[in-house]
Amino acid sequence: MPAAPEGRAGWLLGSGAALALCWWALWTLRTYWNPVFFFGLWTSAIILARTLAGDEPLPWRRHLALMALSIPLWWWFELVNEWVQNWHYHSLFDYGPVEYTLLATLTFSTVVPALDAAWRLARHLLPRAGKPDPYVGARRPRLAAGWLALELTAGLVGQTLVILAPTVFYPLVWVAPFLVLDAAVGWRGGPNFAATLTRRQFALPVAVGLAGIGCGFFWELWNFGASPKWTYTVPGLHFLQLFEMPILGYGGYVPFAWSVFQLVNWVKANPCAGRHRVPA
Repeated sequence: MPAAPEGRAGWLLGSGAALALCWWALWTLRTYWNPVFFFGLWTSAIILARTLAGDEPLPWRRHLALMALSIPLWWWFELVNEWVQNWHYHSLFDYGPVEYTLLATLTFSTVVPALDAAWRLARHLLPRAGKPDPYVGARRPRLAAGWLALELTAGLVGQTLVILAPTVFYPLVWVAPFLVLDAAVGWRGGPNFAATLTRRQFALPVAVGLAGIGCGFFWELWNFGASPKWTYTVPGLHFLQLFEMPILGYGGYVPFAWSVFQLVNWVKANPCAGRHRVPA
């Protein structure tokens, strides 16, 4: 339920003030608990984006479900990074394994909710991108079963190549999961992006991709002066940095955002999820 007009101003002011405070703390303070400021910063940004989009500022059931989805998703990418070594974390403190796992999990829990909020804001600014429920399309182009199988196979092969030859195939870190998830959603009758793009229906993929680039910009901006922070090693493409990220690296946020969008779609459509499905 969207916030009432009189309540909306309060959510905007409150989330904006919390965002500014957490940003100041993340860039200025050097404490053991700085990852908590990162969590607060992104939670504030999520509330702000949802409020600007005219949605309910913080629907708790949905938000917690997206957080629960976000945690294993980003730990998967951390596992893949053990092979590709594209990003590296730097901290003033030596976190023990338990403390590191808990604080990292807290920060990782913001990834999917942030992209979800960014997509909703993009849909608000680009009305052609979707209907009131962003995970339901009016007309869903479908790929034939053979093409879906080919898309799934390409994703699995791409992920294998990342592991076997990471220096060469590291860009597929972001593409391979999308192909797998897009095919899986297509099998369940959901909005398959490959079919959408081949039929030149660009509004939905473009809006989700722009949401990914927007989130990516703020991830990199707020990381730039933070502690802890991350930096990159991108073989062959490490030039023209914007903050710590090489400029071409921002392109990876598009298939990553598509992957997250399709992951949420798949969980919503999967009958095995039962009562743990993501609420609308």
